[in-house]
Amino acid sequence: HLDAAIAATPLEEEKIKEIVLYYEPFVAYIPEGHVTFSKKEITIDDLNIDEILLLQDGHCFRDGIINLCKHTPAPGDGNTFQIESGSFETLIKLADEGLGTTLLPFLHTLDLSEKDKSKLRHFEEPKPAREVSLIYPKSELKIHIIDALRTTISGVIKGAIVFHNVSIISPLHKK
Repeated sequence: HLDAAIAATPLEEEKIKEIVLYYEPFVAYIPEGHVTFSKKEITIDDLNIDEILLLQDGHCFRDGIINLCKHTPAPGDGNTFQIESGSFETLIKLADEGLGTTLLPFLHTLDLSEKDKSKLRHFEEPKPAREVSLIYPKSELKIHIIDALRTTISGVIKGAIVFHNVSIISPLHKK
């Protein structure tokens, strides 16, 4: 039994209460030599789902990317070969090897090396983003703990993420 958790939302779960903490934009990692590398900002139309290196099935960030690229066929449709990994670090290394591009959550990009940061491309506004919330059971009686967590997390995140014009991408797998 968990008293609370941090998750990409909305989850659309009847028994779970969600308190939005922040909106985290998606950022593209484009290796040198890629057709979009020379662009300062990119659009969703610049993405090719067949070139995007994804996290393995079961990661909500993977489902968010697939939902973002909903106008293109899902990975595995047709005769394409899809590379997946369990970590963002591996996806970055694979992109640097010329195997595709990837998308990262904004907070993950803050600790990249300067060389890797030069390969980041932000989206034009409204920037695609994920909603990150504090979640807890609606029946939870420890609301003072929930409030303390929300206040602490909001204080830490406040300086790192200040985005207003975003378009929220669902973390739920669309069937």
